[in-house]
Amino acid sequence: MRPDREAPARTTGGAASLGGVGSPSPWAVLAWAALLGTIVVSFRPAGPVIWGDTPSFVESALLTLEAGRPTVAGGRDPGYPAFLAVTFAFGGDLGTVVRLQQAAWAVLMLALAATAQAATRNAGGLVPIILVATYPGLLLFRNVLTAELLFAVFLNLAMAGLLVATCVGKTARCCAVAASVLCAALAACFRSQGVLVPIAAVLLGARLARPDTSARLAVIAVSVAAALALLAAGSRFAASDSDQASAVFVPKTLFCNHLNIVLASDAARREIVSAAGDRANATMARLVADFAEPGRWPVLGFFGDACLFDTALDRDVADGTGNAVGAAAAYRRIFLAAVRDRPLAYAGKFVRQMAYGASVAWPPYGLDPAIPVSTDDVPHVSDIMTWHGRAAQPIDLQGGSVRIGLLSDLPGISAYLFRALSTAFVIAVIFWTVTAVRRRRPGFLTRAGIVIVMWAASIVTAAGAHTLDVWRYLIPAVPMVGIMLSLFAVELAETIVADHAAPSGTIRRAMPSGPSGSSVS
Repeated sequence: MRPDREAPARTTGGAASLGGVGSPSPWAVLAWAALLGTIVVSFRPAGPVIWGDTPSFVESALLTLEAGRPTVAGGRDPGYPAFLAVTFAFGGDLGTVVRLQQAAWAVLMLALAATAQAATRNAGGLVPIILVATYPGLLLFRNVLTAELLFAVFLNLAMAGLLVATCVGKTARCCAVAASVLCAALAACFRSQGVLVPIAAVLLGARLARPDTSARLAVIAVSVAAALALLAAGSRFAASDSDQASAVFVPKTLFCNHLNIVLASDAARREIVSAAGDRANATMARLVADFAEPGRWPVLGFFGDACLFDTALDRDVADGTGNAVGAAAAYRRIFLAAVRDRPLAYAGKFVRQMAYGASVAWPPYGLDPAIPVSTDDVPHVSDIMTWHGRAAQPIDLQGGSVRIGLLSDLPGISAYLFRALSTAFVIAVIFWTVTAVRRRRPGFLTRAGIVIVMWAASIVTAAGAHTLDVWRYLIPAVPMVGIMLSLFAVELAETIVADHAAPSGTIRRAMPSGPSGSSVS
Protein backbone atom coordinates (compact mmCIF):
# COMPACT_ATOMS: atom_id res chain seq x y z
CA MET A 1 0.00 0.00 0.00
CA ARG A 2 1.36 3.42 -0.92
CA PRO A 3 1.65 5.95 1.94
CA ASP A 4 -0.58 8.56 0.28
CA ARG A 5 -3.38 6.03 -0.14
CA GLU A 6 -3.14 5.00 3.47
CA ALA A 7 -3.42 8.54 4.81
CA PRO A 8 -7.24 8.90 5.10
CA ALA A 9 -7.42 5.90 7.44
CA ARG A 10 -5.22 7.72 9.95
CA THR A 11 -7.74 10.47 10.55
CA THR A 12 -9.74 8.16 12.78
CA GLY A 13 -8.89 6.74 16.13
CA GLY A 14 -8.51 8.04 19.65
CA ALA A 15 -4.97 9.33 19.30
CA ALA A 16 -5.85 11.42 16.26
CA SER A 17 -8.06 13.62 18.43
CA LEU A 18 -4.94 15.37 19.68
CA GLY A 19 -4.83 17.39 16.51
CA GLY A 20 -5.05 16.57 12.84
CA VAL A 21 -3.83 18.39 9.78
CA GLY A 22 -7.20 19.59 8.54
CA SER A 23 -8.38 21.67 11.50
CA PRO A 24 -5.88 22.45 14.26
CA SER A 25 -7.08 21.42 17.69
CA PRO A 26 -6.24 23.25 20.93
CA TRP A 27 -3.50 20.68 21.50
CA ALA A 28 -1.91 21.49 18.16
CA VAL A 29 -2.10 25.22 18.83
CA LEU A 30 -0.55 24.70 22.25
CA ALA A 31 2.28 22.57 20.82
CA TRP A 32 3.08 25.15 18.13
CA ALA A 33 2.99 27.95 20.69
CA ALA A 34 5.43 26.04 22.89
CA LEU A 35 7.75 25.47 19.94
CA LEU A 36 7.68 29.10 18.83
CA GLY A 37 8.25 30.23 22.41
CA THR A 38 11.22 27.89 22.70
CA ILE A 39 12.71 29.24 19.47
CA VAL A 40 12.35 32.86 20.59
CA VAL A 41 13.71 32.24 24.09
CA SER A 42 16.71 30.30 22.81
CA PHE A 43 18.15 33.13 20.71
CA ARG A 44 21.40 34.59 21.96
CA PRO A 45 23.56 37.56 20.89
CA ALA A 46 25.31 36.97 17.57
CA GLY A 47 28.78 36.67 19.04
CA PRO A 48 31.11 34.46 16.97
CA VAL A 49 32.86 31.70 18.90
CA ILE A 50 36.29 30.56 17.69
CA TRP A 51 37.13 26.87 18.01
CA GLY A 52 39.99 24.68 16.79
CA ASP A 53 38.64 24.22 13.23
CA THR A 54 37.75 27.89 12.77
CA PRO A 55 41.19 29.17 11.60
CA SER A 56 41.29 26.63 8.76
CA PHE A 57 37.73 27.48 7.74
CA VAL A 58 38.40 31.23 7.74
CA GLU A 59 41.64 30.84 5.80
CA SER A 60 39.90 28.53 3.31
CA ALA A 61 37.11 31.09 2.88
CA LEU A 62 39.54 33.91 2.12
CA LEU A 63 41.50 31.71 -0.29
CA THR A 64 38.23 30.75 -2.01
CA LEU A 65 37.24 34.40 -2.30
CA GLU A 66 40.59 35.31 -3.82
CA ALA A 67 40.78 32.34 -6.20
CA GLY A 68 37.15 32.41 -7.29
CA ARG A 69 36.84 28.64 -6.85
CA PRO A 70 36.72 26.18 -3.93
CA THR A 71 40.14 26.26 -2.24
CA VAL A 72 40.74 24.82 1.20
CA ALA A 73 43.48 24.67 3.80
CA GLY A 74 43.99 22.23 6.65
CA GLY A 75 41.96 19.42 5.10
CA ARG A 76 38.61 21.21 5.43
CA ASP A 77 35.55 20.50 3.29
CA PRO A 78 34.82 23.37 0.88
CA GLY A 79 31.11 23.94 1.57
CA TYR A 80 31.45 26.02 4.72
CA PRO A 81 34.38 28.10 3.40
CA ALA A 82 32.26 28.86 0.31
CA PHE A 83 29.44 30.02 2.61
CA LEU A 84 31.85 32.25 4.53
CA ALA A 85 33.32 33.58 1.26
CA VAL A 86 29.89 34.57 -0.08
CA THR A 87 29.07 36.27 3.23
CA PHE A 88 32.33 38.24 3.10
CA ALA A 89 31.78 39.10 -0.58
CA PHE A 90 28.46 40.76 0.24
CA GLY A 91 30.03 42.85 3.00
CA GLY A 92 29.17 40.63 5.94
CA ASP A 93 31.44 39.82 8.86
CA LEU A 94 31.72 37.02 11.39
CA GLY A 95 28.71 38.37 13.28
CA THR A 96 26.69 38.16 10.07
CA VAL A 97 27.71 34.51 9.74
CA VAL A 98 26.35 33.77 13.21
CA ARG A 99 23.06 35.56 12.47
CA LEU A 100 22.65 33.51 9.29
CA GLN A 101 23.33 30.32 11.22
CA GLN A 102 20.74 31.27 13.82
CA ALA A 103 18.20 31.94 11.07
CA ALA A 104 19.01 28.59 9.41
CA TRP A 105 18.50 26.82 12.75
CA ALA A 106 15.09 28.47 13.21
CA VAL A 107 14.02 27.49 9.69
CA LEU A 108 15.07 23.91 10.38
CA MET A 109 13.06 23.73 13.60
CA LEU A 110 9.92 25.01 11.87
CA ALA A 111 10.42 22.63 8.94
CA LEU A 112 10.89 19.67 11.29
CA ALA A 113 7.75 20.56 13.22
CA ALA A 114 5.68 20.89 10.05
CA THR A 115 7.08 17.58 8.78
CA ALA A 116 6.37 15.79 12.07
CA GLN A 117 2.77 17.00 12.13
CA ALA A 118 2.23 16.12 8.46
CA ALA A 119 3.71 12.65 8.91
CA THR A 120 1.94 11.80 12.17
CA ARG A 121 -1.25 13.89 11.85
CA ASN A 122 -1.03 14.32 15.57
CA ALA A 123 0.03 17.24 17.75
CA GLY A 124 1.78 14.79 20.06
CA GLY A 125 4.36 14.32 17.32
CA LEU A 126 5.61 17.86 18.00
CA VAL A 127 6.82 17.06 21.51
CA PRO A 128 10.14 15.44 20.43
CA ILE A 129 10.71 18.38 18.06
CA ILE A 130 10.34 20.81 20.95
CA LEU A 131 13.02 18.80 22.75
CA VAL A 132 15.21 19.07 19.64
CA ALA A 133 14.72 22.85 19.73
CA THR A 134 16.01 22.94 23.31
CA TYR A 135 18.97 20.63 22.65
CA PRO A 136 22.22 22.37 23.68
CA GLY A 137 24.26 20.25 21.29
CA LEU A 138 22.66 22.09 18.37
CA LEU A 139 22.15 25.43 20.08
CA LEU A 140 25.84 25.96 20.76
CA PHE A 141 26.82 25.41 17.11
CA ARG A 142 24.75 28.39 16.04
CA ASN A 143 27.51 30.64 17.41
CA VAL A 144 30.52 28.46 16.64
CA LEU A 145 32.27 29.13 13.32
CA THR A 146 32.33 25.53 12.09
CA ALA A 147 30.37 23.54 9.51
CA GLU A 148 28.29 21.45 11.94
CA LEU A 149 25.19 23.67 12.08
CA LEU A 150 24.73 24.11 8.33
CA PHE A 151 25.54 20.45 7.72
CA ALA A 152 22.79 19.56 10.20
CA VAL A 153 20.35 21.92 8.48
CA PHE A 154 20.77 20.50 4.97
CA LEU A 155 21.03 16.91 6.21
CA ASN A 156 17.71 17.11 8.03
CA LEU A 157 15.97 19.11 5.31
CA ALA A 158 16.89 16.26 2.95
CA MET A 159 15.24 13.79 5.31
CA ALA A 160 12.22 16.07 5.76
CA GLY A 161 11.76 16.35 1.99
CA LEU A 162 11.51 12.58 1.67
CA LEU A 163 8.98 12.40 4.51
CA VAL A 164 6.88 15.14 2.95
CA ALA A 165 6.93 13.14 -0.29
CA THR A 166 4.99 10.36 1.49
CA CYS A 167 2.19 12.77 2.41
CA VAL A 168 1.42 14.52 -0.91
CA GLY A 169 0.27 13.75 -4.44
CA LYS A 170 2.46 12.52 -7.27
CA THR A 171 3.45 15.88 -8.77
CA ALA A 172 4.27 17.45 -5.41
CA ARG A 173 6.02 14.23 -4.43
CA CYS A 174 8.49 14.56 -7.31
CA CYS A 175 9.22 18.16 -6.31
CA ALA A 176 9.77 17.14 -2.68
CA VAL A 177 12.14 14.37 -3.74
CA ALA A 178 14.05 16.78 -6.01
CA ALA A 179 14.45 19.27 -3.16
CA SER A 180 15.61 16.46 -0.87
CA VAL A 181 18.29 15.34 -3.34
CA LEU A 182 19.65 18.88 -3.66
CA CYS A 183 19.72 19.38 0.12
CA ALA A 184 21.54 16.05 0.50
CA ALA A 185 24.18 17.15 -2.02
CA LEU A 186 24.64 20.45 -0.18
CA ALA A 187 25.06 18.56 3.09
CA ALA A 188 27.87 16.49 1.53
CA CYS A 189 29.57 19.73 0.43
CA PHE A 190 29.61 20.97 4.03
CA ARG A 191 30.93 17.73 5.53
CA SER A 192 32.36 14.73 3.73
CA GLN A 193 30.82 12.65 6.53
CA GLY A 194 27.58 13.04 4.57
CA VAL A 195 28.94 11.67 1.30
CA LEU A 196 26.53 8.71 1.39
CA VAL A 197 23.50 10.90 2.13
CA PRO A 198 22.90 11.97 -1.51
CA ILE A 199 23.10 8.35 -2.60
CA ALA A 200 20.52 7.37 0.02
CA ALA A 201 18.30 10.32 -0.95
CA VAL A 202 18.39 9.38 -4.65
CA LEU A 203 17.61 5.70 -4.00
CA LEU A 204 14.79 6.43 -1.54
CA GLY A 205 13.46 9.27 -3.68
CA ALA A 206 13.32 7.14 -6.81
CA ARG A 207 11.35 4.50 -4.93
CA LEU A 208 8.94 7.09 -3.53
CA ALA A 209 8.42 9.22 -6.64
CA ARG A 210 8.20 6.52 -9.32
CA PRO A 211 7.84 9.22 -12.00
CA ASP A 212 5.27 8.02 -14.55
CA THR A 213 5.23 11.05 -16.86
CA SER A 214 8.00 12.74 -18.82
CA ALA A 215 7.60 15.96 -16.82
CA ARG A 216 7.99 14.19 -13.47
CA LEU A 217 10.91 12.16 -14.78
CA ALA A 218 12.54 15.40 -15.95
CA VAL A 219 12.20 16.94 -12.47
CA ILE A 220 13.97 13.99 -10.86
CA ALA A 221 16.63 13.82 -13.58
CA VAL A 222 17.41 17.54 -13.31
CA SER A 223 17.71 17.30 -9.51
CA VAL A 224 20.12 14.35 -9.77
CA ALA A 225 22.19 16.16 -12.41
CA ALA A 226 22.29 19.30 -10.27
CA ALA A 227 23.32 17.24 -7.24
CA LEU A 228 26.17 15.66 -9.21
CA ALA A 229 27.29 19.11 -10.36
CA LEU A 230 27.26 20.37 -6.77
CA LEU A 231 29.31 17.41 -5.58
CA ALA A 232 31.78 17.80 -8.44
CA ALA A 233 32.26 21.54 -7.88
CA GLY A 234 31.70 22.04 -4.16
CA SER A 235 32.60 18.87 -2.28
CA ARG A 236 35.94 17.47 -1.14
CA PHE A 237 36.36 15.93 -4.60
CA ALA A 238 36.78 19.44 -6.02
CA ALA A 239 39.37 20.61 -3.50
CA SER A 240 41.17 17.47 -2.36
CA ASP A 241 44.51 18.70 -3.70
CA SER A 242 44.37 22.32 -2.49
CA ASP A 243 47.14 21.78 0.05
CA GLN A 244 49.12 18.94 1.61
CA ALA A 245 46.73 18.47 4.51
CA SER A 246 43.79 18.17 2.10
CA ALA A 247 45.63 15.71 -0.14
CA VAL A 248 46.44 13.29 2.69
CA PHE A 249 43.42 13.91 4.94
CA VAL A 250 41.10 11.05 3.91
CA PRO A 251 43.68 8.25 3.44
CA LYS A 252 45.55 9.29 6.59
CA THR A 253 42.29 9.33 8.57
CA LEU A 254 41.57 5.77 7.42
CA PHE A 255 45.12 4.69 8.24
CA CYS A 256 45.34 6.31 11.68
CA ASN A 257 41.91 5.34 12.96
CA HIS A 258 42.55 1.71 12.08
CA LEU A 259 46.06 1.71 13.49
CA ASN A 260 45.30 -1.29 15.71
CA ILE A 261 44.41 -3.34 12.61
CA VAL A 262 47.42 -1.99 10.72
CA LEU A 263 49.88 -2.92 13.48
CA ALA A 264 48.33 -6.38 13.81
CA SER A 265 48.55 -7.10 10.08
CA ASP A 266 51.72 -8.62 8.64
CA ALA A 267 50.70 -7.48 5.15
CA ALA A 268 50.29 -3.90 6.32
CA ARG A 269 53.62 -3.98 8.12
CA ARG A 270 55.32 -5.10 4.91
CA GLU A 271 53.71 -2.19 3.07
CA ILE A 272 54.99 0.21 5.75
CA VAL A 273 58.53 -1.15 5.39
CA SER A 274 58.27 -0.87 1.61
CA ALA A 275 56.99 2.72 1.75
CA ALA A 276 59.38 3.97 4.44
CA GLY A 277 62.56 2.40 3.06
CA ASP A 278 65.54 3.07 5.32
CA ARG A 279 63.20 4.91 7.73
CA ALA A 280 61.18 1.75 8.38
CA ASN A 281 62.37 1.10 11.94
CA ALA A 282 61.87 4.73 12.99
CA THR A 283 58.43 4.77 11.35
CA MET A 284 57.30 1.61 13.16
CA ALA A 285 58.56 3.00 16.48
CA ARG A 286 56.67 6.24 15.83
CA LEU A 287 53.45 4.36 15.06
CA VAL A 288 53.75 2.23 18.20
CA ALA A 289 54.28 5.40 20.27
CA ASP A 290 51.24 7.07 18.67
CA PHE A 291 49.14 3.97 19.35
CA ALA A 292 50.20 4.01 23.01
CA GLU A 293 49.38 7.71 23.44
CA PRO A 294 47.30 8.25 26.60
CA GLY A 295 43.73 9.53 26.40
CA ARG A 296 42.18 6.53 24.66
CA TRP A 297 38.75 6.72 23.04
CA PRO A 298 36.58 4.06 24.72
CA VAL A 299 35.00 2.49 21.62
CA LEU A 300 37.92 2.89 19.21
CA GLY A 301 40.33 1.60 21.85
CA PHE A 302 43.09 4.14 21.27
CA PHE A 303 43.59 7.84 20.59
CA GLY A 304 43.57 8.06 16.79
CA ASP A 305 44.38 11.78 16.61
CA ALA A 306 47.90 11.17 17.94
CA CYS A 307 48.73 9.54 14.61
CA LEU A 308 46.56 11.89 12.54
CA PHE A 309 48.42 14.99 13.71
CA ASP A 310 51.86 13.37 13.51
CA THR A 311 53.08 15.27 10.44
CA ALA A 312 56.46 13.54 10.46
CA LEU A 313 54.70 10.35 9.35
CA ASP A 314 53.87 11.96 6.01
CA ARG A 315 57.58 12.31 5.29
CA ASP A 316 58.35 8.81 6.50
CA VAL A 317 55.79 6.93 4.40
CA ALA A 318 56.67 9.06 1.35
CA ASP A 319 60.27 7.76 1.66
CA GLY A 320 61.63 11.07 2.88
CA THR A 321 60.41 13.14 -0.09
CA GLY A 322 57.58 14.81 1.82
CA ASN A 323 55.39 14.54 -1.29
CA ALA A 324 51.72 14.75 -0.25
CA VAL A 325 50.40 12.72 -3.16
CA GLY A 326 52.95 9.98 -2.47
CA ALA A 327 52.10 9.94 1.23
CA ALA A 328 48.37 9.74 0.47
CA ALA A 329 48.96 6.80 -1.88
CA ALA A 330 51.05 5.02 0.75
CA TYR A 331 48.46 5.52 3.50
CA ARG A 332 45.72 4.21 1.21
CA ARG A 333 47.77 1.19 0.15
CA ILE A 334 48.66 0.27 3.75
CA PHE A 335 45.06 0.63 4.94
CA LEU A 336 43.69 -1.57 2.14
CA ALA A 337 46.35 -4.19 2.84
CA ALA A 338 45.34 -4.26 6.51
CA VAL A 339 41.62 -4.59 5.70
CA ARG A 340 42.23 -7.37 3.17
CA ASP A 341 44.39 -9.18 5.71
CA ARG A 342 41.99 -8.75 8.64
CA PRO A 343 38.48 -8.11 7.28
CA LEU A 344 36.71 -9.46 10.37
CA ALA A 345 38.60 -7.05 12.62
CA TYR A 346 37.48 -4.13 10.45
CA ALA A 347 33.88 -5.41 10.29
CA GLY A 348 33.81 -5.84 14.08
CA LYS A 349 35.10 -2.31 14.59
CA PHE A 350 32.41 -0.93 12.27
CA VAL A 351 29.61 -2.87 13.98
CA ARG A 352 30.76 -1.66 17.42
CA GLN A 353 30.80 1.92 16.19
CA MET A 354 27.28 1.74 14.74
CA ALA A 355 25.92 0.06 17.87
CA TYR A 356 27.54 2.74 20.00
CA GLY A 357 26.14 5.44 17.71
CA ALA A 358 22.63 4.09 18.24
CA SER A 359 23.10 3.85 22.02
CA VAL A 360 24.06 7.54 22.25
CA ALA A 361 21.99 8.75 19.30
CA TRP A 362 21.01 11.79 21.40
CA PRO A 363 24.34 12.58 23.14
CA PRO A 364 24.44 14.55 26.42
CA TYR A 365 26.53 17.23 24.72
CA GLY A 366 26.86 20.97 25.33
CA LEU A 367 25.66 20.83 28.94
CA ASP A 368 28.08 23.53 30.12
CA PRO A 369 26.28 26.78 30.99
CA ALA A 370 28.26 28.72 28.37
CA ILE A 371 30.16 28.02 25.14
CA PRO A 372 33.88 28.15 25.90
CA VAL A 373 36.10 30.28 23.66
CA SER A 374 39.42 28.95 22.39
CA THR A 375 41.71 31.85 23.28
CA ASP A 376 44.63 30.13 21.54
CA ASP A 377 42.86 30.27 18.18
CA VAL A 378 41.48 33.82 18.44
CA PRO A 379 44.87 35.48 17.67
CA HIS A 380 45.37 32.99 14.84
CA VAL A 381 42.07 33.97 13.17
CA SER A 382 42.89 37.64 13.66
CA ASP A 383 46.27 37.14 11.98
CA ILE A 384 44.73 35.23 9.07
CA MET A 385 42.21 37.97 8.41
CA THR A 386 44.93 40.64 8.64
CA TRP A 387 47.14 38.76 6.17
CA HIS A 388 44.28 38.74 3.68
CA GLY A 389 43.45 42.41 4.15
CA ARG A 390 40.31 41.86 6.25
CA ALA A 391 41.30 42.93 9.72
CA ALA A 392 38.65 42.06 12.27
CA GLN A 393 37.76 44.26 15.18
CA PRO A 394 38.95 42.73 18.47
CA ILE A 395 35.40 42.80 19.82
CA ASP A 396 34.36 40.52 16.91
CA LEU A 397 36.73 37.78 18.01
CA GLN A 398 37.43 38.21 21.68
CA GLY A 399 34.01 38.56 23.21
CA GLY A 400 33.04 36.61 26.31
CA SER A 401 31.63 33.11 26.37
CA VAL A 402 28.13 32.75 24.95
CA ARG A 403 25.55 31.39 27.38
CA ILE A 404 23.57 28.45 26.00
CA GLY A 405 20.66 28.40 28.47
CA LEU A 406 17.55 26.18 28.51
CA LEU A 407 18.47 22.52 29.19
CA SER A 408 22.17 23.29 29.65
CA ASP A 409 21.20 25.00 32.91
CA LEU A 410 20.08 21.57 34.19
CA PRO A 411 23.06 19.38 33.26
CA GLY A 412 22.27 16.49 35.60
CA ILE A 413 18.63 16.18 34.57
CA SER A 414 19.46 16.79 30.91
CA ALA A 415 22.08 14.03 30.82
CA TYR A 416 19.53 11.49 32.06
CA LEU A 417 16.91 12.86 29.65
CA PHE A 418 19.17 12.46 26.62
CA ARG A 419 20.22 8.97 27.67
CA ALA A 420 16.54 8.06 27.97
CA LEU A 421 15.84 9.52 24.52
CA SER A 422 18.72 7.51 23.06
CA THR A 423 17.27 4.36 24.63
CA ALA A 424 13.86 5.25 23.24
CA PHE A 425 15.42 5.57 19.77
CA VAL A 426 16.84 2.04 20.01
CA ILE A 427 13.43 0.77 21.12
CA ALA A 428 11.81 2.63 18.21
CA VAL A 429 14.16 0.93 15.74
CA ILE A 430 13.36 -2.47 17.27
CA PHE A 431 9.62 -1.67 17.10
CA TRP A 432 10.03 -0.74 13.43
CA THR A 433 11.90 -4.00 12.75
CA VAL A 434 9.18 -6.11 14.40
CA THR A 435 6.50 -4.21 12.50
CA ALA A 436 8.39 -4.75 9.23
CA VAL A 437 8.65 -8.50 9.88
CA ARG A 438 4.90 -8.64 10.54
CA ARG A 439 4.28 -6.45 7.46
CA ARG A 440 1.77 -4.20 9.15
CA ARG A 441 1.18 -0.43 9.02
CA PRO A 442 2.85 0.34 5.68
CA GLY A 443 2.70 4.11 6.19
CA PHE A 444 4.68 3.92 9.42
CA LEU A 445 7.11 1.43 7.90
CA THR A 446 7.81 3.72 4.95
CA ARG A 447 8.29 6.91 6.96
CA ALA A 448 10.27 5.39 9.80
CA GLY A 449 12.34 3.45 7.27
CA ILE A 450 13.28 6.72 5.53
CA VAL A 451 14.45 8.19 8.83
CA ILE A 452 16.47 5.10 9.77
CA VAL A 453 18.20 4.92 6.38
CA MET A 454 19.05 8.64 6.36
CA TRP A 455 20.27 8.49 9.97
CA ALA A 456 22.49 5.52 9.17
CA ALA A 457 23.81 7.20 6.00
CA SER A 458 24.74 10.29 8.00
CA ILE A 459 26.94 8.44 10.51
CA VAL A 460 28.15 5.38 8.64
CA THR A 461 31.11 7.23 7.11
CA ALA A 462 32.34 8.39 10.52
CA ALA A 463 31.79 4.89 11.91
CA GLY A 464 33.80 3.30 9.12
CA ALA A 465 36.58 5.89 8.80
CA HIS A 466 36.91 7.62 12.18
CA THR A 467 35.17 7.02 15.50
CA LEU A 468 31.80 7.94 16.98
CA ASP A 469 33.55 8.46 20.31
CA VAL A 470 33.62 12.03 18.96
CA TRP A 471 30.01 12.92 19.77
CA ARG A 472 30.21 15.93 17.46
CA TYR A 473 29.75 13.53 14.55
CA LEU A 474 26.40 12.38 15.99
CA ILE A 475 24.96 15.82 16.73
CA PRO A 476 23.76 16.68 13.18
CA ALA A 477 21.62 13.51 13.12
CA VAL A 478 19.83 14.29 16.41
CA PRO A 479 16.84 15.97 14.68
CA MET A 480 16.28 12.72 12.77
CA VAL A 481 16.23 10.91 16.11
CA GLY A 482 13.55 13.38 17.21
CA ILE A 483 11.47 12.68 14.09
CA MET A 484 11.82 8.93 14.65
CA LEU A 485 10.58 9.33 18.21
CA SER A 486 7.62 11.38 16.92
CA LEU A 487 6.64 8.62 14.50
CA PHE A 488 7.20 5.91 17.11
CA ALA A 489 5.27 7.62 19.90
CA VAL A 490 2.19 8.30 17.77
CA GLU A 491 2.25 4.86 16.16
CA LEU A 492 2.62 3.15 19.55
CA ALA A 493 -0.25 5.19 20.99
CA GLU A 494 -2.52 4.32 18.07
CA THR A 495 -1.56 0.66 18.29
CA ILE A 496 -2.44 0.56 22.00
CA VAL A 497 -5.76 2.32 21.37
CA ALA A 498 -6.59 -0.08 18.53
CA ASP A 499 -5.69 -3.13 20.62
CA HIS A 500 -7.94 -1.94 23.48
CA ALA A 501 -10.79 -1.20 21.09
CA ALA A 502 -10.60 -4.58 19.31
CA PRO A 503 -11.80 -6.87 22.16
CA SER A 504 -14.91 -4.79 22.89
CA GLY A 505 -15.74 -4.71 19.19
CA THR A 506 -15.34 -8.48 18.96
CA ILE A 507 -17.62 -9.03 21.97
CA ARG A 508 -20.25 -6.68 20.58
CA ARG A 509 -20.27 -8.47 17.22
CA ALA A 510 -20.60 -11.84 19.01
CA MET A 511 -23.81 -10.82 20.89
CA PRO A 512 -27.18 -12.00 19.42
CA SER A 513 -29.44 -9.24 18.09
CA GLY A 514 -33.13 -8.71 18.60
CA PRO A 515 -35.69 -8.18 15.79
CA SER A 516 -34.87 -4.48 15.52
CA GLY A 517 -31.16 -5.18 15.11
CA SER A 518 -30.24 -3.83 18.56
CA SER A 519 -28.08 -5.85 20.91
CA VAL A 520 -29.89 -7.98 23.43
CA SER A 521 -29.05 -6.99 27.00
